[in-house]
Amino acid sequence: MKKLLIVTFLFICAQTSMAQTDPYIDSVKKYLTINGTQEQYEGAINSMFDMLKNRFKDYKIPEAIWNELEGDKKKHVEDVKAILVSAYKAYFTLNDIKNMIVFYESDAVKQMRADKAKLTDTQRQQIVNFYDSDTGLKMIASRDGLAKIEGEISQQWSGDLYKSVLNKLAEKGYSLN
Repeated sequence: MKKLLIVTFLFICAQTSMAQTDPYIDSVKKYLTINGTQEQYEGAINSMFDMLKNRFKDYKIPEAIWNELEGDKKKHVEDVKAILVSAYKAYFTLNDIKNMIVFYESDAVKQMRADKAKLTDTQRQQIVNFYDSDTGLKMIASRDGLAKIEGEISQQWSGDLYKSVLNKLAEKGYSLN
């Protein structure tokens, strides 16, 4: 019995360890960081806190409490990125994600995002070539379906985050009711 428990424990530890270093998960999270998705979620969290601070302004909540609540921003963004991995897994292989990372790290995409008008002919051709590739064609074909799934995930995530922050404020004695 003792050996069975030890083997079970080791199996669980090994699975947990492997899950933490899954190249697919790591790659999608990297892609979500470089393609601007992480920045969008960080902005959404900042906007939510601005709105909450405005709604609770008459309560004179100390800045230390707001700082404490906002201290989990990075964790919340990592949480939503982890959830988004499943949406990408439905559409893209690990190789696709790696191709997307290379594309988004290219000077062509950096210039495109900064100022499309300043793209060189070579950069324009690199962008066209990517979107003509298998991965680029998958990105185009999956755009609507992926956007729908991402929207549903975002809505659920933001609602849960909002409720969580309201609950934490209520635990500290601040409630709108």
